[in-house]
Amino acid sequence: MRKLLFVSLALSALAIGVCSCKAWRTISTTATYVQQNDSAKTTQTITTKTVEEYQGVKKR
Repeated sequence: MRKLLFVSLALSALAIGVCSCKAWRTISTTATYVQQNDSAKTTQTITTKTVEEYQGVKKR
């Protein structure tokens, strides 16, 4: 029983060490434009969202 537990832990540690890592970054940008003349004022807002994913690889 102990030997099986030890082997399971060793394989889990090996799997974690070999795996690569992932990271995500979210970038949000907002721009507001105002157009004004004698009789009216117009406001326009543009919002963008970009999600970037990075894949890291463990160096050997």
